[in-house]
Amino acid sequence: MSDNYLTKYWLVACRSQELGKKPLSLSLLDTPIVLFRTKRGIHALLDRCPHRNVPLSKGKIRNDVLICPYHGWEFDGQGECVRVPGLCSYSPSEHTRATVIAVKEQDGFIWAKLPSDSSEEEKEGKRTDQPFALPFMRDVQYYSFVWKTSVAGNLNNTVENFLDATHTHYVHAGLIRTDKHRQTVTAKLAASCDFVEIEYSGESKQAGFISKVFEPERQTSYGRFFMPGIAQIEYRSSKGLTLMITAIIRPTSESFQDIYAVVTMKRGLIPNALKKMVLSPFLKKALKQDIEIVELQQAWLERFGASDFHSTQADLIRPFVEQLTSGKYYDKPFERSFQLLL
Repeated sequence: MSDNYLTKYWLVACRSQELGKKPLSLSLLDTPIVLFRTKRGIHALLDRCPHRNVPLSKGKIRNDVLICPYHGWEFDGQGECVRVPGLCSYSPSEHTRATVIAVKEQDGFIWAKLPSDSSEEEKEGKRTDQPFALPFMRDVQYYSFVWKTSVAGNLNNTVENFLDATHTHYVHAGLIRTDKHRQTVTAKLAASCDFVEIEYSGESKQAGFISKVFEPERQTSYGRFFMPGIAQIEYRSSKGLTLMITAIIRPTSESFQDIYAVVTMKRGLIPNALKKMVLSPFLKKALKQDIEIVELQQAWLERFGASDFHSTQADLIRPFVEQLTSGKYYDKPFERSFQLLL
């Protein structure tokens, strides 16, 4: 996976509600950044004072400027150092500027874009001018709630785990599927530009507890991956969406991911709070199981020093995720269908 390639995209930084009155420190691709609010909006800077390189996130906000905790240099949202305490006269210059990180607020999340080669971006024609849209967060017919978690694993392995259906019979045995009750399903793959989708049809319901209790019927289900790190599972009945889980992944480093899991359901007669209360323990258990297996995988990759993966046709999503995260994409639509025992 090329971290540099991911800098061409808007990456999720945090939820809007996580950024309060104090500076917020976080990392994107091992790059420390600081987020802060002023009356003029939300701003992001490289979390390093140009004076003596201490973290600006340890400072404070006063009168719409971010104040360094070491010598009190004051920075506005554009990275301009507007005051150096102790100088009788001061004129801003390039060497006193902090590095600005592009930032946008959309759909209840704050997104950041690290500096990259814009000329290469334009040449490749990537659709990177806007953060990934989450229209269901604004749609009144749906109800969504968000969990934040993290996993010690790389982006490709994290995405594969979330979207791979064949591990559910073992990692989530009895909860999602069971090995003794497999069904023949058709998996239709479609890839285009920076997106891949698998549509599963022919599976009446999963054999596990969650499907039996919470899913009256099953028509189709989907696994989707969008660059730079959004993985989505959707279950649909004849009446439309039953459940959708969108994992918005922040690549904190090569081997550590922060994840915002957005759980979305269609509004109905049952109160949303009750749905959340009843369903959450089972989804959290599945999430914990996934985190444990990915972290076990990561520990063993580090112990052996490298990966030595061998795949079959059942490993549907992995080749596409690897291609997209390495900077390659499909300039022509791609489609293929497989038969699987799920």
